[in-house]
Amino acid sequence: MSKAVGISVLLTLFITIPYLTDFIGKNVTSAQPGVDPVMVRTLMNVLETSFNNSISPVSPSSIGLILILTAVFGSIWILKSHSKTLTAIYVLGISLIIVSTGSFPWNVLSDTPLGMIQLPFRYLSYASMFLSVILGLSVNDLYESETFDTTFKRGMVPVLTICIFMLFYVGFHHDSLNALKNSQSQFLKNTDTFNQLPDRTFVNNSNYDYLLNYPVKYGELDYYPKKARRSTGVASYNETNLSIINNIAVVGRKKIHVSPLCESNKMTYKLHTRKQADVDLPALRYKGSYAELNGKRTTLINSARGTIKVRTKKGINTITVGYSPSKLYYVGIIISVMTWISLLVLAFYRKGVFKINHE
Repeated sequence: MSKAVGISVLLTLFITIPYLTDFIGKNVTSAQPGVDPVMVRTLMNVLETSFNNSISPVSPSSIGLILILTAVFGSIWILKSHSKTLTAIYVLGISLIIVSTGSFPWNVLSDTPLGMIQLPFRYLSYASMFLSVILGLSVNDLYESETFDTTFKRGMVPVLTICIFMLFYVGFHHDSLNALKNSQSQFLKNTDTFNQLPDRTFVNNSNYDYLLNYPVKYGELDYYPKKARRSTGVASYNETNLSIINNIAVVGRKKIHVSPLCESNKMTYKLHTRKQADVDLPALRYKGSYAELNGKRTTLINSARGTIKVRTKKGINTITVGYSPSKLYYVGIIISVMTWISLLVLAFYRKGVFKINHE
């Protein structure tokens, strides 16, 4: 048990380190608990979409045909295995499918820690994980049984496995591909008003930046700094957070609308000021936030609305803002990668692929 905990900690360091260094005690709000009844799917809907091997990009409610068959027929193999551990894993998988649907009493338990997940269909990812364990072990037992001879195992089983999974993969994403083709006629347009992003729209290199002019449909204010959010509700908009969402910069005392150029993990603004001025940009400030003024790092000024604020010079100013993780984050990545490699080497060694000569 202690080994499993230790390995899990090492494998997830690249996630837990930023959580500890940039979130805990940094006055950043978390996701608000609560389940929207509109986002709760019925059990029949989950079963139907899973058996159809389809997926909705807006509200996923499917675990796919292979795993739903595992859920239905896995009990046969579980009864033969006589394993309490595998029985518990199987029951957890089935239970989480039910928890993700309206069959679970979300109307009563919405405001409990279970509701922190906000969207119940997210529990399907955990259900898939547990059912995948059952599927993998049952297939492995079949592979090692006397049902197939050695020649068939070495030649046909790997080929059949790849073909079957490719077939289901293509079928699983068929609806998404069709939605993408249909959305090409719904080219995302720029907007200066507070409009919700359409459920289906087409984005490419030419209009990608327009996404920043739309609020996020769900969870727009999640993980905002407390200064920037200034609300406690799930979607409580106010003058402060709306000015950030609508890309309003404050130059001195003047409010102007800006459109940043978006790149990987950073945004660039171009502003013309008649004199030296303090510019409050609509970019949230976190511990690892930084700003560059005309290509050089500049000092950040405290902002009343929890955003990045810098002092510009007279004339045209190019301001690049971004986020840089701590050095511990990269240390965590290296440790996690080394742990994965060690586990793979150990697995091959136990299988006899690697042999160490002690002479």
